[in-house]
Amino acid sequence: MSAYDIVSAGLSAWKGSIGSFVRDLDRRSIRYLAFSQVSSLEFCRYRYFLEYSKKIRPRPEPDYFVKGNIFHRTVARFYRGQARKRPVSLDVLHRSVDRHRRGDGHELKNAVTLSVQNAHVGWEIVGVEKAFVLSLGKDLPPCLGVIDLILRQGSQYAVVDHKTGKNFNAPDALQITLYRELVRQKHEAECCTAFFDEYRWVNNLTRIRKPAFQRTEVSDSPSAWDDAKDRITKCHREMMSIEQRGDADGGGPCYMCPYQNQCPKASRGYSRY
Repeated sequence: MSAYDIVSAGLSAWKGSIGSFVRDLDRRSIRYLAFSQVSSLEFCRYRYFLEYSKKIRPRPEPDYFVKGNIFHRTVARFYRGQARKRPVSLDVLHRSVDRHRRGDGHELKNAVTLSVQNAHVGWEIVGVEKAFVLSLGKDLPPCLGVIDLILRQGSQYAVVDHKTGKNFNAPDALQITLYRELVRQKHEAECCTAFFDEYRWVNNLTRIRKPAFQRTEVSDSPSAWDDAKDRITKCHREMMSIEQRGDADGGGPCYMCPYQNQCPKASRGYSRY
């Protein structure tokens, strides 16, 4: 069996979370790729080494990791309720945030409120937090990922990725390209629209001077998939080199890195946010 067949069959039979599935692949030394690996490597090779070669978790866990995970779980609950024709009220979603955030969830609840107010309507909900495995061709390991939201209107599909943070950033279109290709392969979709839904952390929605929500439609191009595979192939070669050397160069913007307190190569000359 090919690596793709092994991972695909394993994911189809898996009853746990995608995180536990990935840890199982790691224990069995089954190779896979992910957008997060590419992003980590391009940010800083030594960050990739710590995160994916040494399997070191950042300590302390950055608060934006925690908040982002709570937001994604809460919004997924909202869309699953919509898909089942059993809507979950905003009050219930806010109480869910309170249970996870222990009384310090103003920014999270505001983001959840905006997600409900700006929900995608008029679409059939095909998948919520949908784990997938995608073939990248015979020369690369399969790609694993999770799509926040898959939608359909007749023969037209859409994929949505949620982003959270202090500010709006420029999301990486590679992530959306992978999602689009998955929908094309799995659903034989000729047309797949894509959106980045971004939420900015704010304490009071009535006192903001700039928007706290932004929806960006991501355009497609005939060369997007080939360009994506070229980029991933280049990164995969560097990943293999790092594995063989058992080391990597530093050089990323250390003040933005969650490993800055654990990294022996981190620069101490930068101020922190």
